[in-house]
Amino acid sequence: MILEWHPHFDVWALIISLVIFFEYTTDNNELKKPKRKFWYSGLFILWLFTDWPIHDIGEKYLFSVHSVEHLVLALVSPPLLLLGLHSSQKKLISIKPFINLLKITSKPVVAFFLFNFVMVGMHWSTVVNLMVTNNIFHFFVHSIMLLVSLNMWVPVIGFSDEVKRLSSAASIGYLFLQSLLPTVPASFLAFGTEPLYSAYVGIDNIFNISTLNDQVLGGLILKLGGGVILWVSILTIWMRWYKTEKTFDDVVRNVSSD
Repeated sequence: MILEWHPHFDVWALIISLVIFFEYTTDNNELKKPKRKFWYSGLFILWLFTDWPIHDIGEKYLFSVHSVEHLVLALVSPPLLLLGLHSSQKKLISIKPFINLLKITSKPVVAFFLFNFVMVGMHWSTVVNLMVTNNIFHFFVHSIMLLVSLNMWVPVIGFSDEVKRLSSAASIGYLFLQSLLPTVPASFLAFGTEPLYSAYVGIDNIFNISTLNDQVLGGLILKLGGGVILWVSILTIWMRWYKTEKTFDDVVRNVSSD
């Protein structure tokens, strides 16, 4: 079986639209320059994991690859895109109804339950089976996942003066809790004794891995991979917090000695 090139034009249209959104909302290159590396890193990763061949392998052959795709859509691309938003983009989308909605959905408790509700629901067997057999539904679910994932990261990264980020300590606690709940569906997959998704049963085994082992691998990827990403984020926040506190203590000490 040879994977024939099959571009997903819906993904291409989204990526091109987001490139235009970044480049043409302002002519001020000084605004865009420090944000460009984050924005285009997020876009590149989003395109890489939702287009051929990774998306097709995950959709048609390996649930474990599908799991990697979901992990990237939830925990890698969204924070990079948020960090890459420049002020002109934020100003353009900061209409009052959107900000009022974001004030509600980005509250830590709301964002936590929205994100985990979607993540758990996406691994319900009926949803997975429909996703891999219906391209329109698959794109719809991925779009919802990307939106709730962006929203999940807002409490950590912030958005505007009206929608501020949490303190470093609160962000660490928030991400720690986020690292716990997804282990529930991941554990069902990792320690399952029979295949849960009929769409992956009886397909061409071009990678020489059984359906059950593929499912177990997918569960381990979600459990361990998600934990690693979130704990790296926690460590990064802690290191910056420590550096800030140390700098502040040094200033106080110098002032006191004077």
